[in-house]
Amino acid sequence: MDPLTFDYENLHLRVDRGVFELFNLDSAESTFRIPLHWLGMLVHYKKPDRPGELFFGVVRDPHVALYGTDRLAFRYRYCPAVRVPPGDEPLFRAYFTQVAVLADRRVA
Repeated sequence: MDPLTFDYENLHLRVDRGVFELFNLDSAESTFRIPLHWLGMLVHYKKPDRPGELFFGVVRDPHVALYGTDRLAFRYRYCPAVRVPPGDEPLFRAYFTQVAVLADRRVA
């Protein structure tokens, strides 16, 4: 099976052989790699008309929603975040819906 990839501005996301990888071309420190079954995504918007943040993290329970993960389900050590305008969030949701199918998990 070919890797499932998604590119957004300077962000490259990839799922290959059960591993999720995030590469932020603006910052080498924002590289993130994790087994797919432990991935969680939190989308947070403070104001509806302003860019929000998309957090990538490690979840405590691999059965929680992969995308739209409840913030209490995360283990917080390091969580890279990406700013996303509200109009672009559906692009991420569509990609992570495909990722959730691969991981046999749901999208909230």
